Amino acid sequence: MAGRPNVLFLMTDHTNATATAPGSACLTPNLDALAAEGHRFARCHTTNAICSPARASLMTGTYPSTHGMWDCTHTQRREWVNVHEGLTYWSQILQRGGYANGYFGKWHVEQTNRLESFGWEESNPKGSCRLERLVGTEVSVPRQGYRDYLLCAAGDDSAGPVHHPAFDAGMDFIRRHAHGERPFCCFISTTEPHDPYVPPKSFYDLYDQDRIPLSPTLRDELRGKPEVLRRMQAVWKGLGERDWRRMTAAYWAVISFIDAEIGRVLALLRDLGIDRETVVVFTSDHGDMLGGHGLVAKGIGTSYEEVYNIPLILRLPGLTGGCEDGHTMTSLVDIGPTLLDVTGCPPLPVCHGRSLMPVLQGKADPGDWRDAYAEFFGQRFVYTQRLVWHGDWKYVFSPGGVDELYNLAEDPHELRNLAEEPACRTVLEAMCRRMWARMKAIGDESLYNTHYATLRTAPVGPLDAP
Repeated sequence: MAGRPNVLFLMTDHTNATATAPGSACLTPNLDALAAEGHRFARCHTTNAICSPARASLMTGTYPSTHGMWDCTHTQRREWVNVHEGLTYWSQILQRGGYANGYFGKWHVEQTNRLESFGWEESNPKGSCRLERLVGTEVSVPRQGYRDYLLCAAGDDSAGPVHHPAFDAGMDFIRRHAHGERPFCCFISTTEPHDPYVPPKSFYDLYDQDRIPLSPTLRDELRGKPEVLRRMQAVWKGLGERDWRRMTAAYWAVISFIDAEIGRVLALLRDLGIDRETVVVFTSDHGDMLGGHGLVAKGIGTSYEEVYNIPLILRLPGLTGGCEDGHTMTSLVDIGPTLLDVTGCPPLPVCHGRSLMPVLQGKADPGDWRDAYAEFFGQRFVYTQRLVWHGDWKYVFSPGGVDELYNLAEDPHELRNLAEEPACRTVLEAMCRRMWARMKAIGDESLYNTHYATLRTAPVGPLDAP
């Protein structure tokens, strides 16, 4: 196994790409340093804007319509939702290839929670760093008949510096395997910054709340958008600007805390002398609306970049660093194939993604990386959506609501839905054909075969797919 790189995989929850992008007001010095040594993809997308479907896509390289985890593991009857047993995980291939694998923190991929079945020889489920909330810092929302919903608070760290248990466990694994006979893959996964956002107060205090910018779409009236969004927006109508700023500060502060933990593990690689022989990946399962269009968190109908555009940084041994890639469109399904490629392992036998190595090596045709795709199954509301990105355009098929079409170059905040504009009809139909073509390619037969009388609602039907 001499010469084969180690792998350090760092994954957060609920982190949108703008929080960690260059120039962001969110303080992430360690991720910035990692990006300066690697390749940051500004146009990476999740395959699904909730945890389990996205994480299952990451692990299997397939979309939810194939892997079967269409909702979160705890939200449906066990027999209704799980990953198809016939699929292979890239971690299993790494293990067969001689890698020592350890997974630490939030799993949330499938129902059994027996990670040893999926190639992880060591695991620890502690994915959260829970702190006592400081009275007077909370933002919560009441609603009749529901529990009060806590959105954020500052966490008590008066006893001293706080460290995340998933990072502690992962760092212990690295120390024990740094100079072993086998290369290692260490996966560190956090629940943070999932709501409620409760950062250590020392990180919360890094932010001047009076200077926190609000989302430019906070007061969006949602004209031309699905009705379900107006119903969700109404839940938060009692929040004032001070509340939104406090939430944003808390969200950024949690990310800054995780960034500090990332700094710890990167420093460990350097101290052990293995940083230049270790692949490092940073990404998230999906983003967070954080006030975008007046919405919180993620979920039903939130087809916007705040939740679908996620960070992705790759640092590979021997790779020229400092690439800020604003053109390549990629997705969670591409990460597994990339890792198998760089480690010299066989590819996934069933896979919708592809290796990013040609892009990283500067050998890719940019025209081959202009598209992305995602699926959504509405969680407990079963509100189906399909999303297609091509160049500057984005199309959202919402057969139970309102289709949406945006030019992200001209309208990056997705304020003006162009789906009903006669001048955009040709683009709308072309994007819809791209959607059908992708469905056909990945075997999403449930929607692809929608020829029944009451299901013929797309701008053009699947028979028009190229």
